[in-house]
Amino acid sequence: MGASGSGKTSLLNILGERLDVSAGCKVTKEVRANNVPVLKGDFGKLGAFVMQDDILIETMTPLESFCFAARLRTNLSEERVTLKA
Repeated sequence: MGASGSGKTSLLNILGERLDVSAGCKVTKEVRANNVPVLKGDFGKLGAFVMQDDILIETMTPLESFCFAARLRTNLSEERVTLKA
């Protein structure tokens, strides 16, 4: 993807509209997904990314971590969040 300092995290911050970390930052862009314009606030409907310093609860399984994140990020019912294998 590129060497350290090549702008990978900056690009993800721009796409995810996490620009408030840089005061005075101004970006002009057109983002498209499958050639359809992605409007402001729509990135969360298409994807998400975990920042490098994000902390996971090490006692949770991957499934528990995903369910926990879904409960925080969505308004899905408990039945929709909890998938039984």
